[in-house]
Amino acid sequence: MRYEFKIAFRYLFSGKRKGFISFMSLVSILGVAVGVACLITVLAVMNGFGNELQKRIIGSNPHIIIEKENGIEKDEYRLLYQDLQKRPHVKGVYPFIWGQGVLRFRSRAQGVVLRSLDLSNKTDKSKLGLHMKTGKIDLSPNYIILGNELAITLGVFLGDEIQVITPSSNKPIKFKVSGIFNSGMYEYDLNMAYVSLDDASNLFGMQESISGIGIDTDNINAAASVKKDLRSILKPMFYIRTWQDLNRNLFAALKLEKWAMFVILTLIVLVAALNIVSTLTVMVTQKAKDIGILKAIGSTRKIILTIFSLQGVMIGFLGVLLGGAAGMGLTLALDRYRFPILPESVYYGINYLPVKINMMDGLIVIIAAVLISFIASIYPAYQASRLNPVDALRYE
Repeated sequence: MRYEFKIAFRYLFSGKRKGFISFMSLVSILGVAVGVACLITVLAVMNGFGNELQKRIIGSNPHIIIEKENGIEKDEYRLLYQDLQKRPHVKGVYPFIWGQGVLRFRSRAQGVVLRSLDLSNKTDKSKLGLHMKTGKIDLSPNYIILGNELAITLGVFLGDEIQVITPSSNKPIKFKVSGIFNSGMYEYDLNMAYVSLDDASNLFGMQESISGIGIDTDNINAAASVKKDLRSILKPMFYIRTWQDLNRNLFAALKLEKWAMFVILTLIVLVAALNIVSTLTVMVTQKAKDIGILKAIGSTRKIILTIFSLQGVMIGFLGVLLGGAAGMGLTLALDRYRFPILPESVYYGINYLPVKINMMDGLIVIIAAVLISFIASIYPAYQASRLNPVDALRYE
């Protein structure tokens, strides 16, 4: 070990007046540790919220939607189906019809989005199956599946008959409630109902066409690349939108909020950096004699600068170790116990603090903390390197 490291370590934790200096060093280390722990925990929570929102927003919706201005003819869909199914990363392809309608039960009514469900297509059927609360996926003719909040609003239970009204229907059509789903998203569960593909065709007068084509990918993050691939084989009149396109503003806001929190919480580390400056400044004053002796026996300004800079790096490194351990411990505790502290109706059905650890975020926090600690040590280290040995030893 080079003697600069030995001297830096000794100055930081020992010496004749070690009590005061060691206490200030400890405060500086704890300041960095608190900042790092807060950053790791908050970024993990922000990542967790993004991940949970992503799952809930996608829910029973396609990862990619292909539409045309006046709908897609069923014969055209059959021609496209085989080609779309063979594209890389495509897991499933299915047709859908959707539109606005009104559900009425006794004296209550609610405007909803009516969406078709193709029970002959495993991909389309399985997406809703993950969220069924009561009943079953039975979409025989004139059967309907409602969202949980919609059923509560209408006062509907399994087996009840409700009336469905659409702009294309001449009169209300009776449907029987065969199931109730709960996706965990209040707005979605309040405004969505499912009927069979044939019933949707009749309700919206689309016997020869469909509203669009839904595509699920084997990895939701591959949706953008699949969209690019589809754009090369589909004609310009087709509109292709991914789940990212449909929710761009929400996820952009989450990303901005995440980095805003990173910047704000970095201020905690900057406050700790001020402690490092004061600690090293006091140390330079108290170690003036030692610095004079080191220079007298041949130590250069560069060596003195290295000694005091290393102390700042050591403070940052130890703070990162303690803060990283504390942040990881708190994050794992939140993930394991999931304390119900949030109102479900406000946060998309999430009543706890979800967490997701991102190694890149952790690396950025570590580098930032150590770098800030190093920068904080430059000024006092520079002052120490400029100390004249004659002035330092004059009164000794």
